[in-house]
Amino acid sequence: MNKTTIKIIFLSIFLVALHVISAENNPSGYAGSTACQPCHEEQYNSWKTSKHAAEFKTEQKDTQTCNACHATRSNTDQEKMEGNVGCEACHGAGEEHAGKGDKTKIVSDRSADICGRCHNGNRSENTSWTEEYKPGMKLADIKGLKLMPVAPDKLVPSVKDIHPSLTYNMWLVSGHAKTPERTIEINGKKWEGPVTCAACHNPHNSSNRAQLVMDPMELCKSCHFQGEVLKGFGAKGIEETRSLHTAAACIACHMTEKNHLMKMFRPDDPNLAEDRLDSCSDCHEIKDRKMRTAQLHDMEAWYREAFDPLQEDLKMIDNKLKANPDILNAGLKAKLADARNNLSIIIKDGSNGVHNLDYALEIMSQAKRDFKVIKEAIK
Repeated sequence: MNKTTIKIIFLSIFLVALHVISAENNPSGYAGSTACQPCHEEQYNSWKTSKHAAEFKTEQKDTQTCNACHATRSNTDQEKMEGNVGCEACHGAGEEHAGKGDKTKIVSDRSADICGRCHNGNRSENTSWTEEYKPGMKLADIKGLKLMPVAPDKLVPSVKDIHPSLTYNMWLVSGHAKTPERTIEINGKKWEGPVTCAACHNPHNSSNRAQLVMDPMELCKSCHFQGEVLKGFGAKGIEETRSLHTAAACIACHMTEKNHLMKMFRPDDPNLAEDRLDSCSDCHEIKDRKMRTAQLHDMEAWYREAFDPLQEDLKMIDNKLKANPDILNAGLKAKLADARNNLSIIIKDGSNGVHNLDYALEIMSQAKRDFKVIKEAIK
């Protein structure tokens, strides 16, 4: 009998024994995180070093207030609960699954509701913490639960004034929650929209900041092509020009003060409270908001002054081609196609030059030179 066979036999005996003991002593159906280790050793060992595993250093008996989120199985009648955010906090009671390996007896759901049970910050007055929630349920089905609303066109309250985890409330009204039902690939995994918390965060692992699945810049680039604009490549005939903003990465500007709306807080936003940081203030030395606003407006003006005439030129050229499709030779048609494609990069980028002004200006300068040659040919 080889070692592999022996290991399988011992594992089977362990699981059967666990199932019998749990059935007698654990009427709630919870098995505890250690029961998951034999089959899910990699995830278990990773989880042991995560923030979820260290929510409480010791077991707690009080099932009120904090325990609903900072411990596991606090919603049972057990005298003791697991003093951390264990496996069953997100996957549900696992005694039947651990005993038989039945995949239908465990929750394997990447729904944002599971995270939102705890990561929903403030609730409306007289709303309790969601002790009755179990993985697989919809938060909307919890009677009496009212989350603090976040209007997408308004700014969220300062995190200094609330329980510092309003993330689910913000996600609900973000573009991520409204992603069309289509398949995308993030970190080698297939996802169907919407983009939920687990697309970006690894609940088992704290090796990356904020338990992200990878470097934040690379993570955003999985879906958002603007990363190419930040790094300044992709435009034909244009030298690679990296933006200074690559040092800040996407989250520095789009997640100011942990904002999960993924919204830019412009310094000229009339809804911006006096004590809130705008998206420019962390890095730019100009601390006066009015001066930062003027600086931003200057940048956008440079962009529009270069971009708007090109749109007029392109409109005129297209009208000429519509009237006479053969007015340009093959070389000029290729030049026009390259200029059009290059301009589409900064149009789709949508930042009006903020992501990489030098790169955008170089694309527009080249397009201006190309359009000048083309206009001469179609006079």
